[in-house]
Amino acid sequence: MDLSYTAEEEAFRAKVRGWIEANKPQGGARPGIEELRDWQKRLHAAGYLGAGWPKQHGGGGLSDLEQAILNEEFAHANAPGALGSMGISWVGPAILRFGTEQQKQKFVPRVLSGDDIWATGYSEPNAGSDMYNTQTRAVKDGDHYIINGQKVWTSLAHASNWYFLLVRTSTDGHKVAGLSLFLVPMDTPGIDIRPTPMITGDREFSEVFLSDVRVHQSCLLGKAGQGYEIVSSALINERSGIAAGIRFDQGVQKLIATARRFGLDQNPSWRERIASLAIQAKVMKAFGLRVLSDQLHGRFNPHTSAAMKCIATRLTQEFSETGVEMEGYYGTLFDVETSAMNDASSTWSGRYLSDRAMTIAGGTTEIQKNIVAERILGLPRR
Repeated sequence: MDLSYTAEEEAFRAKVRGWIEANKPQGGARPGIEELRDWQKRLHAAGYLGAGWPKQHGGGGLSDLEQAILNEEFAHANAPGALGSMGISWVGPAILRFGTEQQKQKFVPRVLSGDDIWATGYSEPNAGSDMYNTQTRAVKDGDHYIINGQKVWTSLAHASNWYFLLVRTSTDGHKVAGLSLFLVPMDTPGIDIRPTPMITGDREFSEVFLSDVRVHQSCLLGKAGQGYEIVSSALINERSGIAAGIRFDQGVQKLIATARRFGLDQNPSWRERIASLAIQAKVMKAFGLRVLSDQLHGRFNPHTSAAMKCIATRLTQEFSETGVEMEGYYGTLFDVETSAMNDASSTWSGRYLSDRAMTIAGGTTEIQKNIVAERILGLPRR
């Protein structure tokens, strides 16, 4: 595996780095919603959103290696993501792959520009990671569907104007065959959004209740019964191993600073613990480079993202656990009101609380391990 970059690639890196320095929001890694809207429009204008999407649909048309360089530089700069990150990471790629030409023309440019912000409706009270058990129903009524049900843990529902909604259109046959995916306007009558306060003070999540929500059949993405395939494809699009490795390197530096602040930097036990995390951070970055190499040489297994998630989420929790333990009594202090106005992840205690969800959100660790066992190692299900 050749880890060197060409002169052209280094020139691209310098261009990206200069652009970030000139355009990065001043609010740090977590500015306000309006700042993020403006940030997304600047990213789009520069061609840095949907960087690998086809140019004919408004994307940047960048190569896999250029996208990796882009991700590296944004991670190094601790730059925030776009407000419409759900649209960029999940919805846009799904529409490009499964949507009609009309849907692509209607939605993709607005996903990139930030004119449309998307929420994803997967989890339910009795169907979190178990999508097979989805109960929200969509019943055909002429040229329309009538949707009834409830979704939980919907990110940014209060700030979104479109809903990427998984529902059940049939109860016949295997449970997977009855799932479908709809693109639903959030202002459709019958949609009720109720914020779910978090232990960190964040207001990111909401419950969404759907009561006789009427949508046209043109809102169906792909075919009826194709919902599970679409959602699985969307989740696989979440992979950024190199950038994750860089963020872990930054976490190591923060742990070192914490150790010095509390007089623990000469303590052999803490030095060993931080060194162990530093090694794991390097392993994570190497894993990302291996995945990139596989992509460049046409041998990438998309299910590798499951293995990457298993490692990255648990390592994230180990970092915040270590930080809180080093701070001792101070690590137990957490001001919810202050956190609600600022970034909870700026403190170890805030990170510790928010990181609890990392091994659950986007598919539990147990599910990711099953994917690794079955799809990568070829082990039997029983």
